[in-house]
Amino acid sequence: MPEVFAPQLGFATREITIVQWHKAVGDTVALGEPLVDVEAEKALTTVEAVHAGTLLAIYSPVGAVVAEGTPLGWVGAAEEEPPMLTPQVLGWEPMLAPVPAEYAHLAPPPDASAADTATAPAKSSRALVRHFLRSVVRKITAERMARSWVASPKVDLLAEIDFSRVVAHREAIKAAGGEAPSYNVYIAHGVVRAFEDMPHLNINWIHGGPVPLDGIHVGVAVALEDNLVTISMKHLAGLPLEELQRRFRGLIKKAVGMSLHRDEMYGNSLTVTNLGEFEITAFTAILNPPEVFILAVGKLADRVVVKDGEMVIAPITQFFLSFDHRGVDGAPASRLLQRIKYHLEHYGEEPAPEDD
Repeated sequence: MPEVFAPQLGFATREITIVQWHKAVGDTVALGEPLVDVEAEKALTTVEAVHAGTLLAIYSPVGAVVAEGTPLGWVGAAEEEPPMLTPQVLGWEPMLAPVPAEYAHLAPPPDASAADTATAPAKSSRALVRHFLRSVVRKITAERMARSWVASPKVDLLAEIDFSRVVAHREAIKAAGGEAPSYNVYIAHGVVRAFEDMPHLNINWIHGGPVPLDGIHVGVAVALEDNLVTISMKHLAGLPLEELQRRFRGLIKKAVGMSLHRDEMYGNSLTVTNLGEFEITAFTAILNPPEVFILAVGKLADRVVVKDGEMVIAPITQFFLSFDHRGVDGAPASRLLQRIKYHLEHYGEEPAPEDD
């Protein structure tokens, strides 16, 4: 079938907004060529052509809000007559395109912001998409966090982490003239090593059961003005710190430009959220379903601790590992936090074997 469908985007996706068509009716389309960008759950997804030919019809125009599986367009032979299809449009996003007369009943009521938009200078296509994505981030975040608070039986575990070896490692990189990775990258690296030790905990909780992931994927929460998005670094097992830093920097740049795609935001083994730069000593975080774990990191500060019977000053921070009790019990979750702690406090050393 040469029909173009709204993709199945997985957990928690209910509505998909048509953001931008890359082709117009009558344009030639190559196999695998980008056809249309759609938004769902704060992320852009590009639907690619699964058939070569000509784009003969667009059924779901820019601005339309549709369900998964809805016909978006038709690609076929140039002389072919596309079928007449009328997809069910659930709503309309006037920020992306004016509401057609046939969908006027779906338009939201006018307000002051709409009036301001009408008189504002026209935005470029890319700027318009970024503006739209920023507008949906808070709404989607609120909806997902509310569902998580009700549905996930969350438990919090606290551990203090000595960052002496991490700090020394960063300082050595600086002394050698290099660019030191961020602390979040070191934390992500420690998380990866912990999941390598305990691969049976590398799961999501989907449709009432644990689902193993296809690799170790670590998310990092990123503050963008007054909103929050999560970048997702994928398939990190066995990778060196430098590669994690490269991926982290690239995804941060895309997050700032509001150009993240879905697989760059979702599907994590664990998400790291760090408020230390805001002088927050410690906090707990809300789970981001279907993830089973989230790691909340507080301020890194020098403290007096006892080592080998002597009082010394060491950089200490607090980690709160929160977990969904449906997916894991307290003992294995505690061992996971213990392994994260070990790999950070012994950074650069050969790992000790995991206790049975």
